[in-house]
Amino acid sequence: MPTPDTFWTSLSTISVYLVVLAVPGGLIGIGAGLRGWALAGLAPLFTYFSLGSAGPWLSMAGLPYNTATAAAFSLLLAGLAFGVRMLARSRGWVSKVPLPKGPHWSRRAHAAVIGCVLLATALSMIVVLSAADGASSVFQRWDTVYHANGIRYIAETGDGSLVGMSTINWYPDGSFYPNAYHLVGALVYSISGASIPAALNGITVPIAGIFALALAATIRQFGGRAAFAGSAAIVAGAATTGAYESVSSGLLPFALGIVLTPLAAVALQRFLTRPDVESGMVFALTIVGLLLAHSSALFGAILFTVPLLLQRWFRREGVWWRDLLRMVPAGVAALVLAAPQVLGAIAFTSSSYPYIPWASDIPVSSALAQLLTFRQVLQEPQMVLCVLLVAGILTARALGSMRWVAFSALLLSGTFVLVACYGALPWVISFSRPWWNDRYRLMSLAAIPLCLLAAHGLAELQRLLAKVAAGWDWVKARPRLPARIGVASAVLLVSVLAVGTNGFYTTANATAVAYAYHNGPESLGRPVPVTDFEVDAMREMGKFALPGEKVLNDRLDGTAWLFAISGVRPVAGHYDPGVAPPDATYLSNHFREYDTNPEVRAAVERLNVGHVLLGSGSIKPDMIRAPGLRDLDGLPFLEKIYANPDAMIYRILR
Repeated sequence: MPTPDTFWTSLSTISVYLVVLAVPGGLIGIGAGLRGWALAGLAPLFTYFSLGSAGPWLSMAGLPYNTATAAAFSLLLAGLAFGVRMLARSRGWVSKVPLPKGPHWSRRAHAAVIGCVLLATALSMIVVLSAADGASSVFQRWDTVYHANGIRYIAETGDGSLVGMSTINWYPDGSFYPNAYHLVGALVYSISGASIPAALNGITVPIAGIFALALAATIRQFGGRAAFAGSAAIVAGAATTGAYESVSSGLLPFALGIVLTPLAAVALQRFLTRPDVESGMVFALTIVGLLLAHSSALFGAILFTVPLLLQRWFRREGVWWRDLLRMVPAGVAALVLAAPQVLGAIAFTSSSYPYIPWASDIPVSSALAQLLTFRQVLQEPQMVLCVLLVAGILTARALGSMRWVAFSALLLSGTFVLVACYGALPWVISFSRPWWNDRYRLMSLAAIPLCLLAAHGLAELQRLLAKVAAGWDWVKARPRLPARIGVASAVLLVSVLAVGTNGFYTTANATAVAYAYHNGPESLGRPVPVTDFEVDAMREMGKFALPGEKVLNDRLDGTAWLFAISGVRPVAGHYDPGVAPPDATYLSNHFREYDTNPEVRAAVERLNVGHVLLGSGSIKPDMIRAPGLRDLDGLPFLEKIYANPDAMIYRILR
């Protein structure tokens, strides 16, 4: 269900996103004293911190959010970070203890790891674009309409507040939602000139590449070998349950939070090793960045890094109470920086918006099999990754300073099993609220340490192969060969992995992601939520609607995308019926009584409804048209002004 964008527009959208992802966060990271892999890894997270903070703070100051104000805000933050670092150095608040260094990486090693990250990014692009069947295809899952409408709302109104974009559906007051994802998307949409679907796809395309970069930066921070970091990047691009499965469910900001989560370990390790103002500032910015990217990302990061703290205290590398006490100032600083989000989240938790648990109860054996085989939405297991995972578990002692990853895998996998198999228990429902009691979300979280273990298994196989080959007589007889065995063994294993996984599982992963576009096998025989003809009708609606007018539509068909496609506000701007505006609910039930019911006419006047747009798509397989919108043809107060095979537009005759 594509929208009309050229190939070059779509390509430029992806390029714009990569620039937006790197520049604001990179400047802040440089100002904070980061360099190398830590800077590269944390830059995307700091971008979401910067732009995610800009929207709410600019709104409170009465300023619009746009490219100029966002750039100015990012430069201000970079300047403040640099100023704090310089002040700390001048006052002697910077520790003289050097950060620990692991094995030396040669220039070739750095280049090889960069190549693996680029490979993962290329795999991600292939997976998403082939799943979408075009760079401007419309997402077809539940939450994606909200994200699409939100991005356009921010771009067109300049309202970066935490409730503004929700007024498309929950008017007039809106509803709290952390909007860093949408603030970044609004810049990409504004700069690129692409359609909203193309901008949304452009943001999604490099998702596994970001994951690969985060894992590589984490391994570098803990002194891992280049082979381990490169392996992690490749596994990130191949594992379904890492970056791709959340996209498959349409959980786009959540997927972003997942791929950024490993960076919590980078910031925490730097702070624990050298607790001072510089590392504390980076730690605080990381905390806020995770919270802004997706609120559950911070909770997931805590679970992911708790084993790191326990390992440190078990090895007596630090004292627990002293470490926790040192974290307090960074936590307070993060709380201040994220005050709008924290206060908004507290208010939302106590609001009337329903929390409906999934209450999953699959067998424990099924849950364990899904974890080991890196799949949940797919039928076919990823057996090569399973073998690598087993190899990583068996050689976990060789992880050295990263042995905590094995315990993190145990903790997060146990959490997944708990929610997947006993999700209906009251205390499990309460505990899993940050993830909406959703086993699919918790599988993605568990995939982070599992991917690291599988990558470790691949790296250890490379070490073993290189060791065996180096002992061969014909290798010893050639002085130059032993130095090249490591590279040759790595290339050989990656080649075997590519063949054994049919191109790093790109076909399987594209099948998984295709669910988000209604292109997968799961979609066969089910109605398409947003059809091509509905998109055409929504574009036409932009020609008929007057400024400030709302268009009456059915909540469950594809017309909820109206604002994202044409900029015209619908009465129902989300599939979600929870806490719908009273007038919207009343009209969906009684609109066809317009001629005889004064309450209907009053609701139409209050909302300034001038047209009715109905589609034939459906977000639910058994959609039933709202009673107030049935059989509208021939009613005396309506004039049909447009129709195609899937949609029709009526003008209300007043």
